[in-house]
Amino acid sequence: MFSFSKSSDPISLFDALYDLDTSREGWCNQVLSSAGTFFDQGLGVGLVRYDVSGNAPCIECMQGYNVSEKNMRSGLNSHLKPEWAQVIVNSYRTMVCATMDEYVPDLEMRAALRKFYQPVGIRDAIMVNGVGPSRVGCALVILSAEMFRIAPRERQMLTRIATHLSTAYRLHRRLERVVEAVLTPSGKIEHAESTASSNSSLSSLTGAVKLREWARTRSGRRDSERSTDAWKPLVAGRWSLVDSYERGGRRYITACENAPAPAGIESLSPRERQVSALAELGRSNKVIAYELGLGHSTVRVLLARAASKLGVGTRGDLVNRIRSLLTAAG
Repeated sequence: MFSFSKSSDPISLFDALYDLDTSREGWCNQVLSSAGTFFDQGLGVGLVRYDVSGNAPCIECMQGYNVSEKNMRSGLNSHLKPEWAQVIVNSYRTMVCATMDEYVPDLEMRAALRKFYQPVGIRDAIMVNGVGPSRVGCALVILSAEMFRIAPRERQMLTRIATHLSTAYRLHRRLERVVEAVLTPSGKIEHAESTASSNSSLSSLTGAVKLREWARTRSGRRDSERSTDAWKPLVAGRWSLVDSYERGGRRYITACENAPAPAGIESLSPRERQVSALAELGRSNKVIAYELGLGHSTVRVLLARAASKLGVGTRGDLVNRIRSLLTAAG
């Protein structure tokens, strides 16, 4: 059974994810360090930055926390096997939180993978996968010498962490961050422009900042579900909240434009594109609502509109249609 460390605080991991004033390597190191204390089950935690927009996985970086050198080599070598390429690509594209049995559905390949990892003592792994519509992402991999089983509450937490990983990594990769609002930790608006200046947007941002600050006051595992529920990856499907410090150490919170922007589905509205692209990545409606900071009913309506515009009747047909359009656009 997978379990978090009793002293672990998921909010400290969120803080590491959204601490973006560092190099890509520095960001990965601080995320790994925080994730390692939160996740480590004895064999360490790996971090993989990847691009699966093509037919084979392109690994930008693979590093570990408390992972032996031989296990790091095994992980890298497994990604280089041509016969496993398609399964690895499909796993990164569609899985959010999965054990080895879940992200390797093919029984023959699963047996081969277990045999491959047996000499280094790895029996199972959990992938916490932050993939976005661009199919470029970042995953945390929890290694174990025992078989994993994930209880529903733990899976919910891992899934929420995966959506924050996806959102923070997308923001970190942006060449230019567009700040559309600046707020104090109390939620007071210091500056707002563009879409953020409307009354509804200002209300959403103020409320999100207050909830985020409340979440940061909760410590330990006791309030982890309430605190992670309060801290959404995006506000109104558009902004990520990031701390900014001025001279003298005064802290402000900036609202950075960070909406996922899938291409190739031009007939849909921007919001319909977002929810449809996330559904194609395997997110449930509940997870999509959490990731975008929207209501569950809003997500259902947007998916229904997208299906109607694309001439399909079911969620499965919508996912297949979106997948073919995104593949054609790529």
